[in-house]
Amino acid sequence: MLTIVSWNIQYGKGVDGHIDLSRIAREILIDGFPDLICLQEVSRNYPATDNGSDQVAELQKFFPEYESFFGAAHDRSGGVNGGRRQFGNLVLTRHSPIQVLHHLLPSPADPKVKFMSRQTTELVIPTSSGAFRMMNTHLEFFSEKQQLSQVQRIRELHEEACIQYNEPGLDLPNTPFERVDRPEKMVICGDFNFTLDSVSYQRMTAPFPDKIPDLFDAWNVVNPDGNRSPTCGVFDHKQWKNGPHCRDYFFLSENFLQQIQNVSVNTDTNASDHQPIRLTLKV
Repeated sequence: MLTIVSWNIQYGKGVDGHIDLSRIAREILIDGFPDLICLQEVSRNYPATDNGSDQVAELQKFFPEYESFFGAAHDRSGGVNGGRRQFGNLVLTRHSPIQVLHHLLPSPADPKVKFMSRQTTELVIPTSSGAFRMMNTHLEFFSEKQQLSQVQRIRELHEEACIQYNEPGLDLPNTPFERVDRPEKMVICGDFNFTLDSVSYQRMTAPFPDKIPDLFDAWNVVNPDGNRSPTCGVFDHKQWKNGPHCRDYFFLSENFLQQIQNVSVNTDTNASDHQPIRLTLKV
């Protein structure tokens, strides 16, 4: 079995207003050590978040047996002690990835809203039954235009990887031109910032051209009755005035669906404004 936890940790800030990464770590481990931990809203050297600490380094201390891969959605000067101000997505993994790619997502101009850069980190994870692509992402909240553009880019990345896998280029081992397969099997998780009834959700799960595996919401595969656990608004009613609902997901390629064992949401913790999701796969 392989387990993945996805969680927007809001840089460790709980509903009580306290920033506590040790609390985040405890909640992640409440059901045992996951194989991969995908976190969103991780901060480095920002004066306004956790006194400007390097949260990647701090989280690594709680998970010393894991490799860490941080994807900065933005990277700016002016950090604490001369460091770079970074904000983005972190993957901690017990399975050393064959390859890691960082994809900046598009942010087309939308002058009426505030927004920030977004990205997704892609890892090729080896397992005993073959490798798969693991993607960790966080999409735009305030601009639907940007969010839809980011959904489209994720779909393009999936299609690109599948076509490359079936139509590989030349291989020059031990050089930068060495070919590393990006498998068709894919899991993408994170805070997508869209709801179940949104255009973005519909677009995310829309059919692909022939021979490209479609993407499916893992929760619907395990719970076809539609009884869904919320992932935000459970405790934080100030930010989420509409109450409990879902914005965080696992989407899997169609050729991976039979390996889904379970999807669950921890609705008991108030360590962030979002709830952690756990996916279990048979690999």
